[in-house]
Amino acid sequence: MTIDEMLESARSVAIFGHVRPDGDCVGSTVGLYNYIKDNYPQVEATVFVEGFPETYLLLNGTDKVLPEYDGREVDLAFLMDTPSFERCGAKGAECLAKAKFTCNVDHHISNPCNLCSVNIVEPEASSASEVLYYHLDKNKVSKNAANCMYLGIVHDTGAFKFSCTSKRTMNAVGDFIDKGCDFARIVNDTYYTRSYKQTLITGFALEKSKLALDGKVVYSYVTQADMDRYGVHPFEMGTVVDTLREVGGTEVTIFLYPVNGKYKISMRSNYVVDVNAVVSVFGGGGHVRAAGGDTDLDPETAIKKLVELVQQQF
Repeated sequence: MTIDEMLESARSVAIFGHVRPDGDCVGSTVGLYNYIKDNYPQVEATVFVEGFPETYLLLNGTDKVLPEYDGREVDLAFLMDTPSFERCGAKGAECLAKAKFTCNVDHHISNPCNLCSVNIVEPEASSASEVLYYHLDKNKVSKNAANCMYLGIVHDTGAFKFSCTSKRTMNAVGDFIDKGCDFARIVNDTYYTRSYKQTLITGFALEKSKLALDGKVVYSYVTQADMDRYGVHPFEMGTVVDTLREVGGTEVTIFLYPVNGKYKISMRSNYVVDVNAVVSVFGGGGHVRAAGGDTDLDPETAIKKLVELVQQQF
């Protein structure tokens, strides 16, 4: 069953993403929202996504996003860019459990492909936004929807420099540009631009970073006291790991920061190490070159264990 076929038989739709939403989460959820609004005006669609950077408000529809599921009954619920119910944000698991029909659109290799009634999961894709685009009617994708999915692709490909970028990815981007996508503004304002307080804590994380395994690994972490001092929230920490990744000569990047009493693990690799396999030991997951998880361990202990797991792959 196609997404359009699902929408044709629905009157109410709820759209969810994952906890600590990133660009692809917001891009895919709001991209689908715009597609529905443009082509199915009879459908009442609502996006439920937790806090995200203010720069994403340039996307049409982000001002209508609700931060938490409100208990409403829906015909159809979408789970975007999310490989497990545990990772579902905005209390979306509650809605997905009782919705009449559900659909998961994702690209995580850790996805079991059985979360919903229909599971559209393509681990080889750059992003959930890319997966979504190729399962919509291209002729019905507007500039507003294209802007959203472009943002999602930009963020999950690291502005097209990560190995997940493919010819299909760039073909989608070309289609978005043909539709009038604001590509220059989106990549500059949401990817290359960060707030002053984000810049400060990124600099702090860089300053306290260390190398391991003869320079193959760079790692750092911040504490809750650090985040309080700089006045930043967890959803504003997502770009720090990618800045650390720019350290020359490294293969693996590890960054930890506190979220809800635990430490969020963010890992990236360039060419060799499967970081999805590393974080799976902590119950996490993601992709071969980008993955994450959570730990109750103190950051120094957790990093030591992560480095040992990376060393085993070398």
